[in-house]
Amino acid sequence: MVTQVTGYVLKDLGLAHWFTLSKDEQAHVTFKWLNILIGNCKKFIDGTYHGREEHKQLYLEEFAYRFNRRHFEMSLVERLLNTCVFASPHPLLRESDSKMALAY
Repeated sequence: MVTQVTGYVLKDLGLAHWFTLSKDEQAHVTFKWLNILIGNCKKFIDGTYHGREEHKQLYLEEFAYRFNRRHFEMSLVERLLNTCVFASPHPLLRESDSKMALAY
């Protein structure tokens, strides 16, 4: 549900905003794709990482990355390599590991 502050800000910007309460009769139509997306995310984490929860944020970021690039099948490898080359060191690497990785 939209708060008063958010509603006023959106109205001031000239943006349309609709909200649906889960108790509305047509809520199942509105939430259909949201439920599918959440289910796909849960299946991805359970299937790939077997439900591990140590690094939940990283798993969600990977799912979002893959979801946002699902239509780039032909250029996926090139885009992945480009992202790897220009990315900063992985947040789970220790300082000494990242210096060693940069030495290669």
